[in-house]
Amino acid sequence: MIIIAFYTLNLALSTFSTDVTLATLYFTVAVLSFGFVVLSVFRVRRGYALANPAPLKVMSIVKCPQCSFKQIKNFAVGDFVFKKLGMCTQCGVASLSITGIYYDGPTRR
Repeated sequence: MIIIAFYTLNLALSTFSTDVTLATLYFTVAVLSFGFVVLSVFRVRRGYALANPAPLKVMSIVKCPQCSFKQIKNFAVGDFVFKKLGMCTQCGVASLSITGIYYDGPTRR
């Protein structure tokens, strides 16, 4: 588009002395082309500036197989499914483990 703008600007300047109406038309096309390029550049820059991703909210599900205790906690580095965590706070048996890990956030379109 910038090439068209420069080309029509060159045509407008070269035909200005012979035909003013045609030169005005070429100049108008050149101005519109430059304007389109400038607006496109600002639109792209604004799109990149607004694309701040939200922090991920990853959760771990902790369950006890002996009783009905279930806890949802924030994911920590090193968490994996079937990781043994220790004693259950409800029944006191050392069988608390991570049974699932999921992403809790806005749904993608």
